[in-house]
Amino acid sequence: MSEKGRCIQMKYHDADSVYRNFFFFDNGECKTCVALYYRTANVLEKKQSACQRSDREVSMESLCNEIEQEGLTLTTMFAKSPKFQNCRESFEGVWQFAYEYETKFTGRCNHPLSNITACQRPGTSFQIDNQRFTMNYRKCPEVADSFDYQYWYSCLGTWASELNGNRYIVVANMGENQDFLKYRCFVDRTDQPLLMTKSRIASCNELNSAREGYEMLQLKQLKSETVEPGCKFPDNFTGKWINTANYNSKVLINSTHIYELSQPDQGAAEPLYFVCKESRDRRYMVAKLGVGGCQVDYICYDFTIRHHNIIRWRAGRAFPRKDFRSVCAWSAFDNEAHWRYNTYLSANPYAIECPIRGKYQFTQDGESRLTTRIGPTARPWDPEETCSIWESSLQICSDDPNTIKIDVERCYSLDYRARPTQFKYDVVDYNLQCIGFWQEDTIGFLVTYDKEDAFSKYRCWVYQRQSYGTLFISRSARSACGNHQRPWSNSSFDGASVRLTLVENERKHDNCPMNFDSGKNPWKEHLFLNYLNSVPTLCVSLGVFILSLVLSINS
Repeated sequence: MSEKGRCIQMKYHDADSVYRNFFFFDNGECKTCVALYYRTANVLEKKQSACQRSDREVSMESLCNEIEQEGLTLTTMFAKSPKFQNCRESFEGVWQFAYEYETKFTGRCNHPLSNITACQRPGTSFQIDNQRFTMNYRKCPEVADSFDYQYWYSCLGTWASELNGNRYIVVANMGENQDFLKYRCFVDRTDQPLLMTKSRIASCNELNSAREGYEMLQLKQLKSETVEPGCKFPDNFTGKWINTANYNSKVLINSTHIYELSQPDQGAAEPLYFVCKESRDRRYMVAKLGVGGCQVDYICYDFTIRHHNIIRWRAGRAFPRKDFRSVCAWSAFDNEAHWRYNTYLSANPYAIECPIRGKYQFTQDGESRLTTRIGPTARPWDPEETCSIWESSLQICSDDPNTIKIDVERCYSLDYRARPTQFKYDVVDYNLQCIGFWQEDTIGFLVTYDKEDAFSKYRCWVYQRQSYGTLFISRSARSACGNHQRPWSNSSFDGASVRLTLVENERKHDNCPMNFDSGKNPWKEHLFLNYLNSVPTLCVSLGVFILSLVLSINS
């Protein structure tokens, strides 16, 4: 930098999340713009423009714009006295790898003992233990020039490129004296970490992708530890579920294990195992371990009794040691004022009776309002079919108590006896199956399933009665209930997408009586007395009917 002359101007820029400094130099003969890109505390990258004669009027802005053009060489610079960083962001766990070289030999060496071992040691007295990893190469008999060797690499940091999705990992072999051999750069992708390339020398600019480079690696995660179970989960937890708290990740539960395929919004899926170790009341201490992880964490789950298609739970913070009194202490859980249970929803739900009954008109307000999915057939209609009044409709009636039928625009049509008639071109827009409900903090929660919803088949509705014939109900933006969602919420800030204000709209001959269940006791059996055409009809659930039949026989 000193050879470029005097620095006459400097500018800082980070608008696209890439931290860079521009320096404008003049050495009396020519002017140059140099950009320094901050990657990690140990790595800088440099680009510089062509040299322009000093006697010309050249602004810093015009000269530095050349740097953003393609074709300029990007030079990687490493700290001479690096400060090592924790390897958890770079490598974590045990990985078996197959390796091949672009020019060194032909073929791929896939030895089962070739591995990368990067295990964290919490509480170690030596910080360097968590700042380095081993890379073990093993010779394949069928591949000439493959070799046996072990490298100890210290981690210097990592960064991701928003332009191409590559992730760069920089390491140092502190047993090497020559600088151009001491430092190495690895490249993989943020969404596909199982393919990787490794640089030949101390430079990152020779690596353009995770598939092409001097040394190409294909990785596979290995399960490093096995944990024996010490307790069992409730029998009715067994089955396939989705975790709404983790982007609808798939969950499989048996008597002793919970297997979850974590699906983050960015990056590759991560398999996780939770092994039941000890239980007391509703609290279960589990050992958490990933397929490629070395560290076993202990977490406490607080489960409620399963009801309908729902398991409600909350998890405490992770502990490195197995101590039930510490791990499952109530202080280990999130005790903020607005905490709520998370939910596992059945992957194959069955319909239940909805907690709300009746026929309502509604008005809606929110960022993602309900729209007519099918709607009436485009005109011209049959001349005999006319409609003078249009209304919105939400109904849950006795003929189908498991389904919420929503019509955003429906023809209000009566015959000469004031009985409702079917409009020829009217089709229900939404058929939502109720699959579970409960109450928290005096607010009702309802989960529905709609196989025609392209965004999320599961939706959480938060409801509350405002008066005898008026209800507020808000729909979640995705499958999980929003942490701050209330019946009157209508914005994504609260986790809601739309709010409906329901007003009772049952007419004389609708035969759709109103009923409201706050969800305080979702485990109870329901008993309804419906009046159809002035004739009382007793409707009971199958469980109540069988119980009454057994009692009558015994008596």
